[in-house]
Amino acid sequence: MTQVSTAFEVYKFMSEKNILVAFTGYFDHLVTTSLLKNIKNKLSVIQSATGIDKKVYNVLVESIENISKYASSRNPHQNIAMLLLCKSDAHFTVITGNHILNNDIPALKEKLDKVAGLSTTELKKLYREQMLSKRTHENSAGLGILDIAIKSGNQIKYDFKQLTDQTSFYLFQTEINIQK
Repeated sequence: MTQVSTAFEVYKFMSEKNILVAFTGYFDHLVTTSLLKNIKNKLSVIQSATGIDKKVYNVLVESIENISKYASSRNPHQNIAMLLLCKSDAHFTVITGNHILNNDIPALKEKLDKVAGLSTTELKKLYREQMLSKRTHENSAGLGILDIAIKSGNQIKYDFKQLTDQTSFYLFQTEINIQK
């Protein structure tokens, strides 16, 4: 398939999935600031009357921080990450992906599974406990992940796609309902 044909297939996919923002690259401070400013402007036009724009924006900020926190730092060329923001009639979907060291997966998976198994009340209680305790890397339940789960009001989804013996691609997804 030629590059032009591939580009058209990507365009069709993005149109069908109603992808509002798609970014792949390095998430440094300048890129992150510019990207978030663009998204904030786009969201304020789309959903500002319902207040959903603030919820989506907060989830996006935490999701981008999640990329930074769990990025594979051994090889900077592998630190290319992705962000997708999609909108359907029922919800916004935020999907992120980044390289992660395979050694870091078990601890992260434990945090993700713990959060995924909790009710909203339990999530809020754990969040308060984490905020009041002296957190260390070992006992933290992942405040950002907790915050995403609470603000989105939906189950988080994740996957790890092995790339090499040392690294995998970590995919993280959540949805924010437009109407309750």
